[in-house]
Amino acid sequence: PECGGALVAHPAVGKITFTGSVETGRIVARAAGEKLIPVTLELGGKSPMIVMHDADVDKAVAGAVSGMRFTRQGQSCTAASRIFVHHSLHDEFVAKVKARVDQMKMGDPLDEATDIGTIISRPQYDKVCGYIELGKTAHGANSVECSALPNDKALSDGLFVRPVIFTGL
Repeated sequence: PECGGALVAHPAVGKITFTGSVETGRIVARAAGEKLIPVTLELGGKSPMIVMHDADVDKAVAGAVSGMRFTRQGQSCTAASRIFVHHSLHDEFVAKVKARVDQMKMGDPLDEATDIGTIISRPQYDKVCGYIELGKTAHGANSVECSALPNDKALSDGLFVRPVIFTGL
């Protein structure tokens, strides 16, 4: 609210583009309406990706991993968080995604060598962990954890979460 609200209300802002929750989108739309400026809203997105039977699996895997927004720890409304894969490619696709993510380095987000940093706050970390636990208990769910937590003792208090691939949902 401190940053976003100030930006939306600032007289020099002539258009607003917002990606996020429906609730916040309503607030942003009202603010844009008060200023009579254009607004573009992408609300509540889950950004599905579809991999058809004739897809080039390696290209699809590269696109999926790129689209998962690991540089933002997956904390992006436009992240590829749901991927529908044709059953004939499913096992190969999942194995290749896991192999790519397993190669990613988890660590200090300010280090250029890091692919996966920390979650932004304790409440968000708890929320993400809660969703992972919920997913593990979902009917038919299979979960595969990827990557490795950092082994640097200086990062031991970091809010790191291993990426998880869920199938069967």
